[in-house]
Amino acid sequence: MSRTVLVLTATGTTGSATVEALVNQGAQVRAATRDPKAATFPDGVQAVAWSFDDTSTWGAALEGVHALYLAMPSFRPDEVEVGKAILAAAKAHGVKRVVKLSAIGVEQRPESGHRQLELAIEASGLAWVHVRPSFFMENFIEFYGGPIKAEGALYLPAGQGKTGFVAAADIGAMAAAALLGTVSGEAWVITGPESLDHAEVASQIAEATGKAVKYHDIPAQVFADALRSFGSPELGVATMSMLYEYVRNGYTGTVTGEVERVLGRPATRFVDWAAEHAAAWR
Repeated sequence: MSRTVLVLTATGTTGSATVEALVNQGAQVRAATRDPKAATFPDGVQAVAWSFDDTSTWGAALEGVHALYLAMPSFRPDEVEVGKAILAAAKAHGVKRVVKLSAIGVEQRPESGHRQLELAIEASGLAWVHVRPSFFMENFIEFYGGPIKAEGALYLPAGQGKTGFVAAADIGAMAAAALLGTVSGEAWVITGPESLDHAEVASQIAEATGKAVKYHDIPAQVFADALRSFGSPELGVATMSMLYEYVRNGYTGTVTGEVERVLGRPATRFVDWAAEHAAAWR
């Protein structure tokens, strides 16, 4: 018998990929979204109302759910408090399994919201798997795609640091495997199959689009000021600045074989992902 899976942030980058992967495996999927009538999901997916700021929406969404994909919106100062409340509500409604969207390296950062929620999940008595992806390939469309399309330019304070960029589809497939499987007590560090610096990323986007694309290594302060000019909250500025400091210092170049181990196929290469998404930059 198929068991119901509830996906939080179901319209987001990893949430939508997780929904699609679950559907492809024939799962009963419940997709949480602020406005179910406005959301578009694959056939067979049940859209349910959910607000992280309104606990009265949680009960109906969680009722009858076997497994929960717990992903929090970015840059919430109350991330830990709300995440723990969701965990308690899930347990009260009979959820048996939680898969947490976390981030690579959080086990070394006990102060991070991701790690604090991981520890709460581990102490909950529920079955669990943490998925800890590296930087998303989709960032080069969703966040940095504008200048690439308009100017053929990628502006980031990444230095020459390398990163094991991972495709959202791979994250979603891994999350689906964890949600539908029986493994518990594992943290999966999810990367692509290679480690690239941003000049190499720009070159591969150029190859995919047939247009010149150049990486510009900008000062960290310029990056922070740009984030503020776009309305990013200070928590977002601090978080993103810290992440690119890690990149510059060479801490994000890890490559794992987790995708191939769990899914039985290689992780997506950046060059192939870029070719598939080339229209986004043209």
